[in-house]
Amino acid sequence: MSTYYTSVQAGANNFTAKPVRLGDNLITILRQQGFTEKDREKVLASHAGLRSLFLTLDTRYLVRKDGNEVELRMFDSQTSDAFKIQKKNGIVTAAAYQPNFKVEMTRIQGKIHGSILGSVLSKINSNWVATRFTDAYAFDIKSSKDVRRGANYWFFVAKQYEMGQFVKYGEVTQTSLEINGQAVHKKFIRHKDGGVFFNDQDLLENRPFFSPVNYIKIASTFQPNRLHPITRRLQPHLGVDFELPVGEPVQAARSGVVVRYGNNHAAGNYIVLMHSNGIETAYNHLHKIDRKIRSGLKVMAGEKIAEVGCTGYCTRAHLHFAVKMKGRMVNPMNYIKPYPRSMQAMLEARVAQN
Repeated sequence: MSTYYTSVQAGANNFTAKPVRLGDNLITILRQQGFTEKDREKVLASHAGLRSLFLTLDTRYLVRKDGNEVELRMFDSQTSDAFKIQKKNGIVTAAAYQPNFKVEMTRIQGKIHGSILGSVLSKINSNWVATRFTDAYAFDIKSSKDVRRGANYWFFVAKQYEMGQFVKYGEVTQTSLEINGQAVHKKFIRHKDGGVFFNDQDLLENRPFFSPVNYIKIASTFQPNRLHPITRRLQPHLGVDFELPVGEPVQAARSGVVVRYGNNHAAGNYIVLMHSNGIETAYNHLHKIDRKIRSGLKVMAGEKIAEVGCTGYCTRAHLHFAVKMKGRMVNPMNYIKPYPRSMQAMLEARVAQN
């Protein structure tokens, strides 16, 4: 592990970085820091983001105590959300704020032994970072045999500091992995509120669908035999789950016609589009379906049709995206491009300049 750039200044302050431990959540942390039940209720009522704050074991929070004053700074593990929580003279306040992160880019490298995820975790103890690395190659690896034992990999990841203290990992920005003996490099390309891992060859892929989301974070892949996380029964997972916060836009992966939409117990709010050659795409667990949606409506590729949610059988906000061809469910990752329709022109221009 090496660092090629450092802008961190551990200036004098009274904050202490505390690790998030197994079983911790906002309520338990507030209790540990002396907030009463009434105090905790007030904190949760102060901002919707505090009620959905997501903490992982590779994230830290900051604590400052000065006499009768306590201040906490909390950081969501997978978004840019951050919050200041204070208790002074018995008065509790809580609000979102914009951290002044100092960033340190760190290079991680190693060889694949076993799974890609496990190999990366052996070098950096962060599920967030390891899964972001695997996200970069989700469209490139067709079989476990594509990545040979001893294959080289490396990547750069941002380490974020607040008040001179490390608090969380940021985005993985560049990656390299040997696939079938050849090093495949990727860069994270930001675009508006999203971004994708990309190289020039991705534009050449002859795939009929665009990504239905702006930010590709894969929570679950196409698995004909899977143990369902809620029912605990063997149940096929016949799509791919993109994990994003509630409210993120869901877009039509290709021009098509709305053939079904509504709500059911398992899928929650859903939309099904029919495309040419009888191909269907399904979008499940939606928070909101766009008001314009109706049966027979024609939609264009990249047009917003809904918002990401967690309705139906769901443990965390995500889009379940499925593709049906000739009456058979197929692996969507073999048919969708690794970027949304809104990024195509920008990516084409970028490649043309190289």
